[in-house]
Amino acid sequence: MNLLPFVASVLAVGCLLLAGCTTQLTYIYEVDLLNTCGVPLQIESQNASNWLPLMEPRVLAPGKQYAVASYLSYDEDGDIRVDDNFSLTVKGSEQTRLFSAHDIRNALLGIKHERDGGRRIWTLKDGVFCP
Repeated sequence: MNLLPFVASVLAVGCLLLAGCTTQLTYIYEVDLLNTCGVPLQIESQNASNWLPLMEPRVLAPGKQYAVASYLSYDEDGDIRVDDNFSLTVKGSEQTRLFSAHDIRNALLGIKHERDGGRRIWTLKDGVFCP
């Protein structure tokens, strides 16, 4: 009895199954903050990503935009899921404000995302985040 065709078939099926499991597409869901405040802002995010290292604090010039949160997702066009422990500190020249995950989720409710290849970008652009 020749087992070679059987073994070859089992290996072929195994390779197909393995390849199917490893090629699942991932998408980057990103929350950007556009500085509409008219003054430079120092921004710092905590628990802002499930795939990037710690996001460093940075100064955001008026009219500039920067990612304050970034999450990997397997949904092509799902809703963004901001980590429960997320926080965003926005510091202006005279005042500092702290925003929670709940605050960000509420701000995202009416915003449609933009597509950029495998990225889905929600941009916060109203003055609610001005200190």
